[in-house]
Order: sequence, then C-alpha cells, then structure tokens
Amino acid sequence: MSILNRLQKKGLDVSKETHPSKPYYVHVNECYKFVDKMMKEVYRFSEDIVEFALAFSELHDVGKLLQEWSLNQKKRPYHAIEGAEWLLTEGRDILTDIPYNQILFYAIMTHHSSLHVPAEAIRAVNEAEKIRQRHFKNYFQCKAHLNKLNSIIRNLKRGIRFDLVDAIGIAKLADIMSAKNLPLNRILMQYEHNHWYEEFEDKLIEGVSKRAYEKRGLFDQIKFKRQVEIASSQARHLLVAAPTGWGKTTLALIRISKLKPVKIFYVLPTITAIKDFYDTFTKIVDETYVGEYFYFADVDLLTRHETEEDSLLDIYRYFIPRITITTIDQLLLTILQVGRYHIRRFNFRDSLIILDEFHLLTPQMISSLRFFLKNLSQHYNASILFMSATPSFVYSDALKEALPQLGTTVLSDEYRRLKRHKIELYSGKIENLLLEKQDLLNKHRILIIVNTVRTAQRIYKDLKERLRGLRNVVLVHGDFAYKDRAKKEAEISNADVLISTQVAEVSLDISFDVLMTELSPIPSLVQRLGRVNRYGGKPSETNAIVSEPEGYQPYGEILIKIARENLPILLENLEKRGEEAYLDKEFWRYEELYREEIESIEEKVRRIIEENMFDFFSLTISEKELLEMLGREETYLAVPEIYLEKMLTLHKRLQELRNMKNYEERLKIYAQIKNYLVPVSRSDLRKAEWHEELRSWVIANYEEDLGIVRN
Repeated sequence: MSILNRLQKKGLDVSKETHPSKPYYVHVNECYKFVDKMMKEVYRFSEDIVEFALAFSELHDVGKLLQEWSLNQKKRPYHAIEGAEWLLTEGRDILTDIPYNQILFYAIMTHHSSLHVPAEAIRAVNEAEKIRQRHFKNYFQCKAHLNKLNSIIRNLKRGIRFDLVDAIGIAKLADIMSAKNLPLNRILMQYEHNHWYEEFEDKLIEGVSKRAYEKRGLFDQIKFKRQVEIASSQARHLLVAAPTGWGKTTLALIRISKLKPVKIFYVLPTITAIKDFYDTFTKIVDETYVGEYFYFADVDLLTRHETEEDSLLDIYRYFIPRITITTIDQLLLTILQVGRYHIRRFNFRDSLIILDEFHLLTPQMISSLRFFLKNLSQHYNASILFMSATPSFVYSDALKEALPQLGTTVLSDEYRRLKRHKIELYSGKIENLLLEKQDLLNKHRILIIVNTVRTAQRIYKDLKERLRGLRNVVLVHGDFAYKDRAKKEAEISNADVLISTQVAEVSLDISFDVLMTELSPIPSLVQRLGRVNRYGGKPSETNAIVSEPEGYQPYGEILIKIARENLPILLENLEKRGEEAYLDKEFWRYEELYREEIESIEEKVRRIIEENMFDFFSLTISEKELLEMLGREETYLAVPEIYLEKMLTLHKRLQELRNMKNYEERLKIYAQIKNYLVPVSRSDLRKAEWHEELRSWVIANYEEDLGIVRN
C-alpha cells in the first residue's frame, strides 16, 4: 500500500491544498518523481537509501495535513515539528517497514533547518510551542528520540551517513523546486547525460579556435594537441602548471569533455574573473547549462536578465546548472556543510572540480580542502583539476599528501621557451616613474598595478588630468559599490591606461603593451607580468618596470623584503632560462611558514566535525566563523552616503512587500539594495555613521568614480 493511501486510512485528506493552487498529493508526487529519477538513474544509490528518500519526499509535509494547519492562516503551526510528532505517535506504523525510519523522523523534523545538532530541532519545538500557545503532548518524547539518534547514527558506516544526508538534500531540493512551481524536467536535464556531451564536444573545437583567432590571430594545432594529451590523463586528479596565456582554460574544457562528469564546478579567485569566464563559457555552451554563484550573483543576474523569470537565482543558488562558476568560499561552505548547505552538497557526486590559480588560496583554505580530499572525494567519486601559472610548492606537497595518486604536469619546456618580458627595476616610487615615462603613457596601452587602493586613486586622479582627452584612463579595485565596480569592469577592454590593484592579477584574459607596477611578492609579480605581451614573442624594448612600493601594505614587511632580495636573481635567471625561472623553489621559501598552519587548521576542522553530535561531516559553526577560519579579512557592507536616498526608497518598498508577504518581489529589491553596498574594513567604520532605519553603516568618503576615498 502506498504511503498516500496509508495517510488517507489515518483520516488525513491528501487533496488538501498545502501550497498555493497545489494539493498535497500533487506536491509530493512531483517530489517523488524527481527524487526517484535522481536517486536511481543519475546517482544510483543503494535500494534502501532510495526507499528512505522516496518516503521522505512523501512525508516531509505531513504536518500540513493536520487539522491545526491551514494555508490561509497568518500564523501557522510549525508543520515540520507537527508532522514529526504525529508520525511518532499516530502514524508510527507508517514508518515501520521504511529503512532508517528513526533518521527519517529527524529529517522531517528538521527539513526547514540545518542538520546539525538536536538542540536546534529542540529550539524549533519550543518556538512552535509558543506560536500555538499550547504544550506539545509528546514534547519530551520528541526530545528523547533526538537524543538517542546520536548512537544510532554513529553506529552507521560513514559512507551511509553521507548517503543519507545527500538523500535528504535531493528530496529537499525537490520540495523547494515544486513549492516554487519550477519545471522539474528543466532541472533534471542538467543531470542527464543524453546528448549534451556530444553537442559540447562539437562546439568545443569551434569555440576554442574562434577564441584563439580573436585573442592571438591564429589557432595553434600543436598546442591544442598537447592540451588534449594532458587533459586525457587517466589520473583521477590532476595538477597542471603552465605559463600565463598558455591556454589552461582550453585544457579545462577538454578535461570536461574527456571525463564527462555529472557536474562541473569552476572555482575562481575573484568576481571579475567569474563574470569574465561566464562570458567565455556561454560562447561555447548554451547559457541554460551555465550558472554563476557568489554573494552578488543576484545583482548580476538582475542586470543581465531583467525580463526573465525569477527562478534563475534559485537555479544558480542550489548549484543546479551543469557548469557552476563560483568562489572558493561557496565551495568550502558546501563541502563542510555549514548551515543548510546539505541541499546542494550532493552535486559534488561524480563531479569535476576545477580550481584555477590555486596558489592564491590561503593556508586555511588549503587545510579545509585537503580535509575534504582525504575524507569525501573518494566516496563522492569527484575529480579535481588544480591549475596555476605559479604553483606553490608547499601547497602542491600538501595536496599530494591528501591525494597520493595526484597526476602532476609542469610544462617546464613551455616556460623555458618564453621570454615575453624585458624587465627594468626602478629605485623610486611609481608616481615619479610615471612622470619620467610620459612618452610611454602617450603611445602605448599601459597597465599600472599598485598595492593599495589609496595609491591607485591618487595615480588615477593625476593621470586623468594629465591625459585628459588624449587617453581613456580607467580605475579598477575592490572598494567600489557593486554597480560602480561593474561599470568599471565593463570599461577594461577599451582602456588605454588601466590603473588597478591586485584584482587585475588573475584569471583575466587581457593583454597590455607595458606594465608599470609596484614591487610585490614574486608570485604576485609573475601574475602581473602575465597581463603584458600575453601572446607575443621576445620584446626588443622594456615592457615591464618594477618600482619601489609606497609601503608594506597589504603584504607585510617580510614578504616585500624577500621579493626585493630575490628579484635581481629572478631577472638574471629569466635571461638565461626564460620563464622557467618562475618555477624556482627559492622564490617560494617564505611559504614554508605555512606548513605548520596547514596541519593545525586541518586538525581544527577535523575536531569540530567529529564533535558534531551526528557527524554528518558538517561544521557546527556560522558562515561568518568559517570565513574567518579560512583566513578571510573581516569586512562589512556599508551604504555610500551618495546613495542614501535610493537606499531609503528601496528599504521603504521592502517593508511594504514584507507586509504583503511577496517573497519573489522582495528578492528583487534585495538585489537592488546590494547593488549600492560597498565592502568596508573595520578601520573604515571609524569614519562611518550608523543608520538606525536601514540598520547599516553609512560612509561619506565615497565617490562614484573613485570608490571609498582613501586619504
């Protein structure tokens, strides 16, 4: 007898409307079909896990069938708790023959919260009790059941625990998509192989060759053959070191076509790079199959798809597209299952994870990633591709310890044959250099990279005045409100003179004639040099000049001093050995300090996870705590005073929509609000004022063309 029939025999009306214009039986049937397809055909879970997931898809909203709950109520009882309580008492016989039925009870109770610890579910019980203004008859029975789950779950094999959590995640995703009336077939097509890879392979060569002609004026067949050879490696995990501009993106695309994973995650270090790669991918792949997700993704989406349905953000947020371009933060939040990230972690099964410029990760990120590689990657059958032009030897060693079978390819010969940069050292500050090299500014396409926003703004104001009407001068850095930063980034391709901080260093396929840069750590300098003469031969004249920095920020005195000592040696080796000199371990000496830190952070992650009562391989900490643990600097979002009136108007509209419970429209307003927010440091807050109505900091020292003005 089906579960729906059993519910009816218990006197519950499965035709009751539990979602707007949708009866209960329609909702759970949609969920059932989606879960059945995903569990059996896409991921091929074991029979008992499939049965568990299908039962969860039919029973998760059973609390809505109880007499106390109605779709038309303003304050409804907490149906997750209500349903769990009913099953524990009146419907216990329904669960009798379902595998892992005691865990199923917990899944139903927590399907609108995280899967962390019983305390959270118990707090939910207490909250529901307050809403209903009555006592749960079986509150203590619920609490006792949750507490005994610890020993039940701990006695399961770890792989089964992972499978159960992913089964809950898949069923919960089905619940969300059905509740939002999204076409489930459109979601399923992102997981089915069908003819997608045949079309992808057909378009791959066409797209790669077209891009090569646009960038270099030719398609290098010999290089492409080598890219195919490396990407076809039988090793499950690869680490590839290749010069800037060599074609690591093409290699990654070929790797996708060879492995044919269910999902692809392309992890990039900056929002600018994510947006650039989105444009690259959608020229080769139908944009239906490509998504991007980062904190400001909804703003970017609203800008690109103003007339499209509201569902795209949900599609992106839950990692549904076949190719998701995202940040390391989002990757690790999901891997370590902070909060409700179990709803999307299952997507890593049979996936390919590409980490571009992995040398830019913090030691803490490498620690967390390594913990995943040791504990989850094999069970999830995930493949990893690490790529960098300047591979950290310490990081490479740490990753090889976690993945002993990691296939490593260092294209030493490609580095050796390249002599793209004729570098000159300048003993003064960069502003004096710019005065002396006025002739270069007048006739070449110039990239100026400095170490701080303050210096970048000062140079920008000076050059904009000096070159007025003669050259297109553009400023880019990370301290702009999102709307202003997006506008600046759109101007990069047409810039005659681009002034930037570190945001221009990585994953941007741009090429300038001359680089003028402040001294920075060697790996950073190599990335900066990679934006100049990117596809050319040996220059006859100086095309890169390195000046003394204004100070030690943001790298610190030790790293700048090491760079200053090593740079003359590097230049000498470049003359003898070409860019192979970039691979010398000597220039990575300072990273030896990270080895101990990598070990200690990994141990901390392991301890937090194992102390989790249920050990679902999840961290019982907040997103903010995790990001701090990953080495992210503490930042806040503030409102520039010049946008205060616009923010107040949006805030007023948001309050009106909140009263109307119009969720989709509220999401659009939130996206518009984020458009005007700027990231600020703790020191910036000294000059900020707290706005009580907006519940946000407001900063006066902001200009649309400059960003946060640094004195």
